[in-house]
Amino acid sequence: MSERPIRAAVLYWSAGGNTRKVAEAIAGALDSPGVGADLREIAEDLRVDYAEYDLVFLGAPVYAFLPPPAVTDWLRARQREVEVVPSAPERPGRAAVVFCTYGGPHTGVREAVPMLKYVGQFFEHAGVRVVDEWAVVGEFHAEQRQSMNVEGRLGDIRGRPNKADLAEVRGKVAGLLRRLYGARPGGGGG
Repeated sequence: MSERPIRAAVLYWSAGGNTRKVAEAIAGALDSPGVGADLREIAEDLRVDYAEYDLVFLGAPVYAFLPPPAVTDWLRARQREVEVVPSAPERPGRAAVVFCTYGGPHTGVREAVPMLKYVGQFFEHAGVRVVDEWAVVGEFHAEQRQSMNVEGRLGDIRGRPNKADLAEVRGKVAGLLRRLYGARPGGGGG
């Protein structure tokens, strides 16, 4: 007997391309039998009811510890469209992963954590359980910020996210699918 495919969405906003690379790696890792994935860039006119998906990934770069204004505005608009029930009971079978790219020239991953928690609350209040948070190092692309690629606590972050970072992301997706759905994607079971 065939099970219903897992409906997944990968939603992202990217300024310099770092978050786009991560989103594409996630979407590529989701491309398997038993999973249908939509890769969508967040824009003001994007209408997505993320509560209708089994699994949603949402990512953006970190701007001063939080998501960029375009992402915050988009999430607030979705909050008005997604049914938010008092006490935020979980919607069975719905899960989310929040991810970000960050440079961390000052304190490293601690700069990413507030953004991950903030974005996660939009899902949690809509009853979509946040099952993971991923912070991926990304270089600064602005010419006037190039020194931040070599002077922070993370050392030299030029060229990141690199092949190893993206391979790690793909591995996390595979592990998440096994954890949430057993052996189902790519091979039945479940």
